[in-house]
Amino acid sequence: MSNPAHRHTVPAFREFVPRPFRIAIFVAFALIFQFSNTAYLSLTGSIAGANQMLKEDLTFLNQMTMVGICFVYPLLFRFKLRFTSQQIIMGSSITVMLAMFTVIHTDSIAVLALASLLLGAAKMLGSFETLVSIQLIITPNKDYGVFFSVALGIVLLSGQISGTWAIRLNHDYDWTAVYKIMIAANAGVILLSQLMLRPLRAVKQLPLYGVDWLGCFLWCCLFTALTYLFAYGQLLDWFSSGPIQQSAWLSLFFALLTFIRAFSVRRPYVSAEVFTIRSVNIAILVVLLLQLFLSASNSVLSPFTAGMLHLDDLNTGRLNWYTAMGIAVGSIFSYVWFLRINGPFKMFFGLAFSCLTCYYLLLYFSLSSYADMRVLAVPYFLRGFANMLVFAGVGKYITKNIRLDLFMQVLCYLAMVRNALGSVIPGSLIGYIEYWRTVAFHNKLADKIDSFSPAGSALYQSIYNKAMLSGTSPSEAAILANRSLFAKVNQQSVMLAGREIFGIMVLFGMVVIVLLGTIHFGRPFIRRIPSWKKVRMALSKKI
Repeated sequence: MSNPAHRHTVPAFREFVPRPFRIAIFVAFALIFQFSNTAYLSLTGSIAGANQMLKEDLTFLNQMTMVGICFVYPLLFRFKLRFTSQQIIMGSSITVMLAMFTVIHTDSIAVLALASLLLGAAKMLGSFETLVSIQLIITPNKDYGVFFSVALGIVLLSGQISGTWAIRLNHDYDWTAVYKIMIAANAGVILLSQLMLRPLRAVKQLPLYGVDWLGCFLWCCLFTALTYLFAYGQLLDWFSSGPIQQSAWLSLFFALLTFIRAFSVRRPYVSAEVFTIRSVNIAILVVLLLQLFLSASNSVLSPFTAGMLHLDDLNTGRLNWYTAMGIAVGSIFSYVWFLRINGPFKMFFGLAFSCLTCYYLLLYFSLSSYADMRVLAVPYFLRGFANMLVFAGVGKYITKNIRLDLFMQVLCYLAMVRNALGSVIPGSLIGYIEYWRTVAFHNKLADKIDSFSPAGSALYQSIYNKAMLSGTSPSEAAILANRSLFAKVNQQSVMLAGREIFGIMVLFGMVVIVLLGTIHFGRPFIRRIPSWKKVRMALSKKI
């Protein structure tokens, strides 16, 4: 998506900036945008405590960022053809700065939700501008698969590293440190853009004419209502709560308006045709399967690492480095695969889901009272590796048989499943199931383990004797022993519920591998990235 005359450079820079610095600066800009968030979930405890928020509040704000990322996709080409790189990057940085500044100075969920929505759109727009500006340097042969292997690798790595980095800053300073640093970094982006970039357009300007802004608003309202429904559902006891009932009715209302809008206007924000393309729906199915795998482990591993391994935030954050290593290796593997091998998608996706099945198999045998952090290294690595492979493969596969005027709408459809709802819905439902399975095991164990049973007597007596030797009274020693016995029962309940879910996911993974073997993905292909001139012609024709 660049002029042929500028295949090996970034023409948006002024002449005095050397070519290697141009690439490095735009990669740094992309990392700054990706590191910027309104809700760092790794800091949930600190932010919730400081602002008197709930964990579900931060989940909701994080998902609102995902909604912003999702529904800016259909506008990316239009903004690229309307504004210069300098204008897009500076405007995105200003928006991100204001949103992050808002987080530090207010605790209003409504205000923060709007800030999260705008930040998501801005960070996506800025990341898109910087990465597509160097795409022909990433892939001189213009192959989508090679480009997505690098671009999505940067995005996924940023998500892992930013959370770990935020934990370290919170430990050394406070929870606002990461926000202040990222505000300063975005200010640096604005300054460098003003000094080093010039107002150069890729092609002739295309006005923002014919954009379905009302459709964009309706889609955002629909997904905001759905996000609220699943983010707060378990906390508010689902449909026995008035706010959850209202969000469900609002979801149906906006879904109806969005459906009517898609068929009643000439140029809808997301065309109904997008949802009927076979290759796109196969890619969506693969992403949905991936989200089930990722959500199941997230719901179980958090109480396991905190309650059984007794890992603090710093050590939990260190586990992200194993996932980051898996993503990096997966990015390199995908790059080589699409550049040199370009083999069958069935084999590529089969390898990814085989790694995810092994991930759960290892977790199943690792989940015990005697486990330590080291046993999670290989599973976390496999998780990152498989995650990268799936997204690189899906990124290329959706380009099959897609017209240019629908390409960004297809990416929006993919983001709906991956970002806006694909994580919050499975995570909410699996978390609900995990909670009730833990309660069920707790009741079963409580019936069999007490201070008078052989299994609980030894633990009770050991804690009681230690308390008595330390000088406590008999009543206090009995209270301590009972608390320890209850904690042990709770720990074992969490472990048994987790192992049950992991065992089910291993069986599910085997079924998925067989299912992938029955899907006809078609022959391997190479889809070339078009020039901006062709993109403009396609959009102009549509308008």
